[in-house]
Amino acid sequence: MALALAGCGRAEARPDGAATRREARREAREARREAAALGDTMPVSAIKPGMKGYAVTVFSGTETDRFDIEVIDTIDNYLPHQDAVLFRSSDPRLEHSGIVGGMSGSPIYIEGKLVGALSYGWRFNKDAVGALTPIANMLEVGALPYRPDVLPHPKGATRTGAQAWADTMLGLRAEPLPPRRRAQELDPAEGLTQLTVPLSVAGLGPDATRMLVDSFGLVPVRGGGSGAAKAPAAASPRAWKPGDSLSVVLVRGDSSVAGNGTITWVGPKGDRLLAFGHSMFNDGPTNVPFADARVHTILNSVERSVKLSSPLTIQGLMYQDRQPAIALRTDLRAPMIPVKAVIQGPDHDLPPRSYDNEVAVGVNLTPNLVAVVLAEGVDEAARDATEVVVKLHSKVSIETSAGPRDLEFDEEVFFPQGVLGRALAGSRSIAALSATLDNPFEVGSIRKVEHDVELVYGAPVETLESVRLRDSEVRAGDVVELELTLKGWRGDERTETIALRIPDDAAGEEIQIEIAGGDYVRPYRPLPGDLDDLITTIAAFYPSRTIVASIYREHEGLSTKHGLLNELPDSVLETLSDQSSTQNAVRFKQMARRVLPTKHIIEGLHTVRVDVYSPRPSR
Repeated sequence: MALALAGCGRAEARPDGAATRREARREAREARREAAALGDTMPVSAIKPGMKGYAVTVFSGTETDRFDIEVIDTIDNYLPHQDAVLFRSSDPRLEHSGIVGGMSGSPIYIEGKLVGALSYGWRFNKDAVGALTPIANMLEVGALPYRPDVLPHPKGATRTGAQAWADTMLGLRAEPLPPRRRAQELDPAEGLTQLTVPLSVAGLGPDATRMLVDSFGLVPVRGGGSGAAKAPAAASPRAWKPGDSLSVVLVRGDSSVAGNGTITWVGPKGDRLLAFGHSMFNDGPTNVPFADARVHTILNSVERSVKLSSPLTIQGLMYQDRQPAIALRTDLRAPMIPVKAVIQGPDHDLPPRSYDNEVAVGVNLTPNLVAVVLAEGVDEAARDATEVVVKLHSKVSIETSAGPRDLEFDEEVFFPQGVLGRALAGSRSIAALSATLDNPFEVGSIRKVEHDVELVYGAPVETLESVRLRDSEVRAGDVVELELTLKGWRGDERTETIALRIPDDAAGEEIQIEIAGGDYVRPYRPLPGDLDDLITTIAAFYPSRTIVASIYREHEGLSTKHGLLNELPDSVLETLSDQSSTQNAVRFKQMARRVLPTKHIIEGLHTVRVDVYSPRPSR
């Protein structure tokens, strides 16, 4: 489903759609005029083998430097409507490194004219040979408008929107997917590939860093960060020049995640920039902050050398992320979402630790980044390989067309051999973030996310081993007893008896009694008709320390956005189901349900089928 997505910033920043489009067209015309006024460029058609020039980049610190290049040849239509110009460099600084990841966007000049951006290279190459993206293709990206009303959709084989949260929360259609393939694994040939965008990572451990790699496919490099979630704004606008180093900021604060590259082109007014010479995520319209950066050194590698750098101060936003370039503006600022986590470790004599961060806004970015910073805090708090329970209280503040709203979630997760923070990426709060940004109704705003986490040593877990019906004969209206056998984590067993009332009108039916832990059952609700309904459905849950006993009957009903329709004949069910849709109708069976609190986290689910006889004769 194609969606026009709005509201990725604060609610008051949501402009009228028509006004936004007019402003976008005006900005696009202005950008095209700026590009047309720029006469110091050279087209690919004028570039010949043997021509010499130079590139500009930052080797160390923040000051730019030149290195010489010589044109090898031109590859026509290397990508659709885009040529590639091959070059080599004999600069001694590149003798061991070759072409370096992080040099992406370094402007290349021939005869004093800008011809494009250093952007491609070969892995395992013995010489400093690379290729450039023509400046003409990059200028086309710069002429595209800033669209804060549009957010990119994540790519991949997984489902999105309502289907995605159903997969996560209800386990629907959760077929196993093939393992994620990293960018360098996609082309088995040793061909010309875009340079790596080094992901400067600070304040994250190995496990959280691996989560970044799995989520975004970029190469992490240990760097530095600002050290504060709300870094001070620049005292005055920076005067950018081609060759300067920049970082696209995904996380800042106690942790830092930023993709590093180089500025290629600066517009006449200095407020529009082009960089990279290739995409970062290839997401199209974006609204992500960028900062200036400091390069510490170049890490030489046989496979692909990279710059080691750290982001400095927020300078503007990336508004387009396209195949030939990323486009930036310095006169605007992108929203970031405050994320706070307070972690109380297993040793309660020590004070809790607090982690303050801000994360970028994006359909795929926000949920994954929040999960990463949460996982890091939890992993750091308990590294012992022993039984531990994570008690997670989450508060997610969002805003929809219906107004502001605070969601609260309480979850408990048991880890038998030490905490695995990445497992918390499947929590309900992360699912709520995904659904807020990606759903069939609207895009809500996420105002802030707060996590209170307590880690407790021990194994307060019981598994449902068996369920036995004590009554040999069940009649409509009877109160039946079920004997549950529960096994503790250490192997100790106990039994518990629960009572359920059979519906008075169930005579002649076969019913199904289901006994499960609270985490295995979801409250029934109508199909959501808007984003608020969807969020309410995700927020509904049973505690982990409960036993949920349900009676399912053979007469089906239908869950619709108008409510729950009971006892419908099959012919009516088929009529009301949308036969033109590829999404299965959600049906439910009439039921009775009891929710019983327990002292332990209950794992497992068992069902018992029972034939119900006529009511006992009254005396």
